[in-house]
Amino acid sequence: METMRENLRRSVLLDFLLGGALIAGAVLLADLLNPWAGGVLAGAPIRSGLAICLYYAHTRDVDKTAQLARGVLVAMISNVFFALTLYLTLPRIGFVASIVSASLVFLAVVALIEFLGVL
Repeated sequence: METMRENLRRSVLLDFLLGGALIAGAVLLADLLNPWAGGVLAGAPIRSGLAICLYYAHTRDVDKTAQLARGVLVAMISNVFFALTLYLTLPRIGFVASIVSASLVFLAVVALIEFLGVL
């Protein structure tokens, strides 16, 4: 049992470190090249793909890993609406109001997908 906990801790730590490196890389890329390139890196499925791989490596359970992938898919669909809301509202209502609005849109899309049972 202790070995499973140690493996989980290592897995979470690795995901945390790589996720942080990805965010730092996206910000650096945005500064060095342009914000669009940083946004592409930030939106890439690198971190979620790694999380799915690490979860499977920890559990070896295909069904649970598929459910995790389903959650990632729901989040990715909802992220499209989050990003679209930010893109449309940032110039009009400012940063804080745009983040709040986009977050509410994200949650609403997640709830709608779950309510409709489409995934």
